[in-house]
Amino acid sequence: MPSDEIERRELLAGHSANWWSGVSLGGGALWLVGSIGGVICGLTIVRINQRLDPVTIGFLALFALGLAVLVFGDRMAAFKAKKEVAAGYTTMAQGHYEVERRHSPTGVVMRQAGQPNLTRSEWESAMVRVRAFEGSRGKEHGS
Repeated sequence: MPSDEIERRELLAGHSANWWSGVSLGGGALWLVGSIGGVICGLTIVRINQRLDPVTIGFLALFALGLAVLVFGDRMAAFKAKKEVAAGYTTMAQGHYEVERRHSPTGVVMRQAGQPNLTRSEWESAMVRVRAFEGSRGKEHGS
């Protein structure tokens, strides 16, 4: 696909698999912070005081919340990825090379079906098309 040609297609309604993957990643970060904080508090504050304190409880809550978001986001990403592939595209950076890759949330085609993963220069070229599309949309809407 020439780098100056902007090809765009509609996406399925709702958040994309790529978006849900980001939610899962954020949950993983919360889980990690809660895990590390809980262990540190458990080895220091709780050991000294022989009881849970509000800081440790906060870290444990962060651990539980992060784990829940991680699992939920991962399940939703997998569910949405299957729906996207059935619709003939993916928003995920890796895998499903049998369908085209579209940018989430614009729908700009970044890679055609059957092509390997984008190289760094191909990705940069695709992002130029995405920004050009976003810029043209802004002009159409009077922004």
